[in-house]
Amino acid sequence: MQNKNAMKIEHILEQGSGAQNEDYLIMDNNIFGVFDGATSLTGACFEEGKSGGCMASSIAGQVFLRNHHPLVRLGAEANDSIRARMERSQIDLSRRCGLWSTSAAVVRLGDGEIEWFQTGDSQVVFVDRDGGYKVAARREDHDYPTLSMIRERGRSHPEVQRLVETIRQGMNRDYGVLNGEREAERFFRTGTEPTCNIKTVLLFTDGLDVPCPAPKKYKDFSCLVSMASELGLEGLRDHVRRQEAADPDIERYPRFKKHDDIAAIAIHF
Repeated sequence: MQNKNAMKIEHILEQGSGAQNEDYLIMDNNIFGVFDGATSLTGACFEEGKSGGCMASSIAGQVFLRNHHPLVRLGAEANDSIRARMERSQIDLSRRCGLWSTSAAVVRLGDGEIEWFQTGDSQVVFVDRDGGYKVAARREDHDYPTLSMIRERGRSHPEVQRLVETIRQGMNRDYGVLNGEREAERFFRTGTEPTCNIKTVLLFTDGLDVPCPAPKKYKDFSCLVSMASELGLEGLRDHVRRQEAADPDIERYPRFKKHDDIAAIAIHF
């Protein structure tokens, strides 16, 4: 395993403009992860007033902290745990828009390699010593159609909410989330990366994405990676928040709310 004394670790866990922080973050020994709970479209609250997104992200994070199996198996266990807790709370599992759901991005440091796991829109990015970067699981942004409509018609347009609901029905059909459904495992992405040329590992939820006026099917993280390197996570976060604050009515940068929750970790070797 990597010598922890030879590493520098930055992290952020911050609530956005929503009622709760639905993101979750884990750092323990050699395992690190971020989880982005999706706001339930039913608006229901559960244990201690937590939303379904809060419940899903925290359940998943706690399962990964067990750190006793390959990450892909922990992903399956996290998914099963979310289902079990929903059943205990008597959630109607046939109402898919009400399922507790979360994305996940997790790494575990080993001898000479990094094991990684990803599902949904949380990201694992490896930055090499030459400044280049590699997205562990590059995939199309499932929010692209909705963000494009927000750009064209505005966040408050009624068709936007209808499209949000349609996209949510695509969970584990078109894109992956941990939400208790068996189909979730088809969307798990996992692998290993040799550490020899890695300078930094970035884990982050989409609240850290640098605001962009024109949504893209495949997100470009070049600006995020360079700013994280130059300014650190907090400097990057401050830039993102300033850009969002300058666009309070969501007219310049298409997004779902003024500020999203942020969970982010930077591991520097």
